[in-house]
Amino acid sequence: MLFPDSYVNNISERLNLYTRLNELKNEEELKTFENEIIDRFGELPKPAIDLLDSVRLKWLASNLGLEKVVMKQGKLVGYFIKDQQSGFYTSDNFTKILQFMQQQPVQIKIKEKQTRNGLRLLLTIDKIKSVKNALEALQPMMA
Repeated sequence: MLFPDSYVNNISERLNLYTRLNELKNEEELKTFENEIIDRFGELPKPAIDLLDSVRLKWLASNLGLEKVVMKQGKLVGYFIKDQQSGFYTSDNFTKILQFMQQQPVQIKIKEKQTRNGLRLLLTIDKIKSVKNALEALQPMMA
């Protein structure tokens, strides 16, 4: 997930784009940024699309109470808020996630796991092969 050298060949320009991307706060800003890049460099290549979608995934995960998301071996693993006393765990958002998970018991699981930093609650979603796929799996949980 990057802006390929063949798409933006100037290193300092690419670094500026990454810096700007990191400063974006919402979908509207991201869309404006995306349109500016397309106007300047042409249609986005797949790695750049994945990069922009990874920003969307980060925002969505954060809204779902996930502090960290890892994609590997066809799975998405999300680490819920570490503080088990957090009000998040009694919120409507968490209840919605649990209800959604119950509707998809084969693909989506929640479990506790002992980590270096203590006991953590993890969300695991199977059959995730791309960033776009991860977005599609998580978006219904926000409904």
